[in-house]
Amino acid sequence: MWSEFYNVLTTRLSELLNLIQQHIEISMLSLLIAIVIAVPTGILLTRTPKLAGPIIGVASIFQTIPSLALLVFMVPIMGTGKWPAIVALTIYGLLPILRNTYIGIENVNQSTIRAGVGMGMTNMQQLFIVEIPLATRVIMGGIRTATVLVVGVATLAGLIGAGGLGDFIFRGLSTNNTGLILAGAIPAAVIALLFDLLLKYVENYSAPGRKKGSIFSKVAFFSIIGVLLVIMSFGVVKTIFSSDDMVISGKADTEQEILVYAYKELIERNTDIKVRKESYITGTSNLVEGMNNGQYDMYVEYTGTALVDILKEDDFEYETPEEVYEHVKQRYEEDMNSEWLDIIGFNNTYAVAMRKDDVEKNGIETLSDLRKVSRGLRFGGSAEFQERSDGFIGLQELYSLEFKQVETLDSGIVYESLRTNNIDVADVYATDARIEAFDLKVIEDDKNLFPPYYAAPVVNKELLKKHPELRDILNSFAGKIDDDRMRELNKRVDIDGKTEKEVAMELLREEGLID
Repeated sequence: MWSEFYNVLTTRLSELLNLIQQHIEISMLSLLIAIVIAVPTGILLTRTPKLAGPIIGVASIFQTIPSLALLVFMVPIMGTGKWPAIVALTIYGLLPILRNTYIGIENVNQSTIRAGVGMGMTNMQQLFIVEIPLATRVIMGGIRTATVLVVGVATLAGLIGAGGLGDFIFRGLSTNNTGLILAGAIPAAVIALLFDLLLKYVENYSAPGRKKGSIFSKVAFFSIIGVLLVIMSFGVVKTIFSSDDMVISGKADTEQEILVYAYKELIERNTDIKVRKESYITGTSNLVEGMNNGQYDMYVEYTGTALVDILKEDDFEYETPEEVYEHVKQRYEEDMNSEWLDIIGFNNTYAVAMRKDDVEKNGIETLSDLRKVSRGLRFGGSAEFQERSDGFIGLQELYSLEFKQVETLDSGIVYESLRTNNIDVADVYATDARIEAFDLKVIEDDKNLFPPYYAAPVVNKELLKKHPELRDILNSFAGKIDDDRMRELNKRVDIDGKTEKEVAMELLREEGLID
């Protein structure tokens, strides 16, 4: 475990530092916005107490929404990326600050307030000279609580393309790489502790009658604050004044990450186009939303995903995989602002796998055979697979499969769960190298439940019109990467421990596309 963590630190340090910068940026921005909204609102509620209950109640309702759901709710409204994540994190941080501000000022000793009135203070003087200073500890307690919440929840922002340390965590989960998980989780915890210590210093410095600290501690405090502000400002300026001509994104798995790096390198080496590689996105709908609203210009899609998930045509009848490709290509050209280019070659279809020993023991060759013993087996699958008509629902309807136990697992944990006998049957991807590495056997889909999932680049139409040379460049891999080749490329990352960028460069050299 720790050797994997050390390997990540030595091979991906620049990427880790970039993710730390992104994490600090979205956390600080969200926290600052929450403070600006919640503190004045809390003060206002002390002057209009009848509104306090309803408004704090509304904030409490938002707090009860699961953080992941709140992030996903932002996607249809604002798309993917940093700003919807910042809005969601701001909402999540409001309640502790709002409630503590209200309670802190409300609980200021009334005799102290009357003394201020007796001295002739105006309402504003009374607020800023008496009430706020005396309520500082309580208000800061709310801000510190909100800080830990925001920094922690910010790890989920990677799911909608906002970047941050969640990227490493989710990549680690999807590839069962504990080194990546630790490389994301440990810095996130350190950032939360650092923010909390800084706010504790602010609390000690500003509260009446508290010890102010030495000159050294003040210099250290303001130096750290300055560094954090520079980090945050750098990210904001970079986002606002980005001059990239093209943005490529991809789904949250190894082969997509390899292809994104490869395409980026190809484009920049053969054109003057400046390409930005976005964090890879969890969920097909988030990527499609980003393509439709212009956030992304290209990603790699699968024919089966387009047919079933995007076009909602799971009843489409076909005889060959080429018919599916031509159909989705035509529908995209008619109804969407993107175009399918040539098929890369591999078919990363869904599949059902078991341990080879269990397959041989039960005499299972096909999914129809699996029905005979499925009631005594435990099934584990991704959330997406279990909700798809060409997934678990199809297994139940077409094959009448019923299992003793059904668990929802991350796609990366599925393989480890099979290997350690925690489940018996699972959904896998046909090009995943861990099928062979973990000694698993794919069960034949004898009734053709799973449609073909041939991969191809999907590109913004306007970009292709503006840069027609992209068509030939992006078709450089057309027909060249079959299932075995893609599985071997995935193995270099998931099993051998190379980075996706390293493997992408190896692929380009092996195909003679770069020197």
